[in-house]
Amino acid sequence: MKSIYLAQGDQQSGPFEEANVRKELAEGLLEPDTLCWKEGMATWEPVGKVLGMSLSPKTASSLRAGMGEEAPADPVGQVNTGVLAETELQTPLFLYIPVNRLIVLSILSMSIYDAYWIYKNWRYLKERQGLRIRPFWRGWFGIFYCHSLLNNIHDDEEARQFQEPTFSPGALATGWVLLLIVSNIISRLPSIEATLIAAVVPGFLCLMPVQKYINAVTEQRNPQQTYYGWSAGHIVCLVLGGLIWAILLLGLVAEQSGF
Repeated sequence: MKSIYLAQGDQQSGPFEEANVRKELAEGLLEPDTLCWKEGMATWEPVGKVLGMSLSPKTASSLRAGMGEEAPADPVGQVNTGVLAETELQTPLFLYIPVNRLIVLSILSMSIYDAYWIYKNWRYLKERQGLRIRPFWRGWFGIFYCHSLLNNIHDDEEARQFQEPTFSPGALATGWVLLLIVSNIISRLPSIEATLIAAVVPGFLCLMPVQKYINAVTEQRNPQQTYYGWSAGHIVCLVLGGLIWAILLLGLVAEQSGF
């Protein structure tokens, strides 16, 4: 399907098939800083950014008005002019962390990190798509927003350009919610042991396939991308989880000692 228009110098050309544009970018025949436009875009943007391919550090040349009459008009009336600032490597589409970090933090934080994981991925979606949402509350009430989040990750068009997802968003989200409910039910039983068991109910197993997909897409999209660092949110999850674990273990010791 021919859908991409290119602007080089004072000439606009196209439409071109996306596959051919990608091929030219990969072979170095087309500068990734070349401005492009396709249906649905509000402004002309670098083709490397639009197609999710790393941009070169060069700056794009200024584009003049006066595009061909047969070419589509720029959505804002004319092609954006002026020299573009040097382009940095793109940020990941979603939260890019090692799978083992997801597992360890989920266990140590007693699944608090699951809510943070949901929050962060909603935040990435909000920033990329301009959504008018509150990611914090979507993480806090993750039981209601997990399904829509996994569906958004599964159906994300930019991510699918690099790899087709193989996970089932509905099944994984349902599994995560059910495990969360089971954990809550077990934790209400009148014993410290039950609470400890509830703490290790593996809800993270339902998030692992999604994280593996995010990581695979990120590594293809930008091989130089580094993992998301240890943020304040990570530390808060660990501290809260550590306090809960400490209270439970002290309660268990006290119970067994007869105090």
